[in-house]
Amino acid sequence: MRRLWPLAAFTLVLSLGAASVSSRPQPPAARTHRYRTLEDRFVVRHPKSLEEWQTRAAWLREHILASAGLVPMPERTPLKPVVFDERTHDDYTVSKVYFESLPGFLVTGNLYKPLGSGPFPAIVSAHGHWNYGRLENSAVASVPGRAINLARQGFVVFTYDMIGYNDSRWYPHTPSHTYHDREFGGRRENLWGLNLAGLQLWNSIRSVDFLETLPMVARDRIGATGASGGGTQTFLLAAVDARIAASAPVNMISLHMQGGCLCENLPGLRLDTDNVEISALFAPRPLLMVSATGDWTNETLELEYPEMQRFYDLFGARDRVHAVRVNADHNYNRESREAVYAWMARWLKGARADVKVTEQEFRVDPLPELMVFANRPRPDGVVSVAELTENWISAARRQLAGADAQAARRALLHALGFERQQTAAARTSSKPVIVLATEDAEVEKAVARAGLAVHRVSFTSFDADAAAAISMFDTYNRTAASQRVADLVTALSDQPNAILVADGDAALAGLLAAAVVPVTRAILDVGRFDLSNDEAFLDRLYIPGLRRAGDLRTAAAMAKGSFLVHNAGDRFAIEGLVTQAAKLTPEQILQLLKKRDGS
Repeated sequence: MRRLWPLAAFTLVLSLGAASVSSRPQPPAARTHRYRTLEDRFVVRHPKSLEEWQTRAAWLREHILASAGLVPMPERTPLKPVVFDERTHDDYTVSKVYFESLPGFLVTGNLYKPLGSGPFPAIVSAHGHWNYGRLENSAVASVPGRAINLARQGFVVFTYDMIGYNDSRWYPHTPSHTYHDREFGGRRENLWGLNLAGLQLWNSIRSVDFLETLPMVARDRIGATGASGGGTQTFLLAAVDARIAASAPVNMISLHMQGGCLCENLPGLRLDTDNVEISALFAPRPLLMVSATGDWTNETLELEYPEMQRFYDLFGARDRVHAVRVNADHNYNRESREAVYAWMARWLKGARADVKVTEQEFRVDPLPELMVFANRPRPDGVVSVAELTENWISAARRQLAGADAQAARRALLHALGFERQQTAAARTSSKPVIVLATEDAEVEKAVARAGLAVHRVSFTSFDADAAAAISMFDTYNRTAASQRVADLVTALSDQPNAILVADGDAALAGLLAAAVVPVTRAILDVGRFDLSNDEAFLDRLYIPGLRRAGDLRTAAAMAKGSFLVHNAGDRFAIEGLVTQAAKLTPEQILQLLKKRDGS
């Protein structure tokens, strides 16, 4: 449906639309320290060698993409860019832009260009959680001001909206305190790898694609910068996109605050990592860390910067990382901008290492002249959140039905929080051990009567109330279902000749665990689980990214050994997996165990 937005509506959106959203975390909730939070003080995990880091870095880069729902990578569909209403000033031009990062899903912003034909270096410029988004122009931060100055200095600059801001306002940018209640943060969407942070990362990647379509852009000299939430966007993009040649995340890289908004917290991302290690993925490319005395980056010169230098030292590239601290509150002010200007001039234009670039006075065009859809109808074919969700799930299903099975297998390991599949331990005995994960007392009694060697699984208790009180819990911690999988992996790793007997939710977790660690045999009562129903996964097997990775189907293809699934019902059919609808009795299970044991 086409819609004409009157100018008055834009004024209201600009003044009120994003005012409640901030990268600053909510006041700490009462919680147990058994769970990680975005406000914990993290200790950086340092590798012993460059080789060790390169292995870890490759996994982390893919882990970011998997957490964003980008493994397998979505199809790079046509951008269909529209660049219009160019305004020419004495020493730069500015245009309005929109393009499709996914079919019907728009990225909106402004393109600032130097005069001339180039080729020029370019900058993707993320804005962060300022009230006016990419149009914020204050003493604290001016997004147009830095774009104007960079254009005058000979850079092409694309400033683009975060989802829910300015011209992207018909989609929600969800504050962290409503994380569990809004569409982009919904649990069903998380199952399929669709989340706000992932969509914004995809928009950033496609923004680089857009810059590469411009003949005046030097494709080997593209930089990225942004502050606050835009700083998070910057280092996530820089970590996964090798086309970024220089990076300057501002007021964000911290070991005691990882980002307080849904758009900065990919589900499962920080189970065992932090913003310093994530940002170190950019090494040895040039990285500028801009910090401030008045926010969570106040210790950068003493803490985060030395930690980052250790990563750059692995490459012999200490001169390619630098840090400055500004005496100010959370900002992207003139002093911060001038530090970035000099950094980009040095690394993207070949300026001297001691170059200084002074910001010139600027005048920002009136907001209606910069808004893409001011007094202009929204284009035909723009999708709603519901349509975007269903399109995403349909595309994911098509990819899973395609030929790239290895991508799905890697995505499953990321969803489960494991870096690699484990190999079988040496068998010290020919006698198998029954690994028992059942709530059926009769099954346990039957196995005990037979005198078989038994290892009972001890599952970690999950405090749902404590988890609910922690903002972005799923980013930093395993869900209850994911923890069951981890517990079973631990139990099975200790038994090199294991026969797993499990029922209910433990049986579902057991099949996933078998994708990580070898299982000799398994008898699994899946409690008539419905593989076709997202609600069943939400109720019994909620793990973000699980369905995007092909769920239990991918796990079954990865598992080794002999498996029998019973009590499967008519909606649990997996190719290559032996299943039966009826539930085995304890005596039938015992007979199978004794028969296969050779007794």
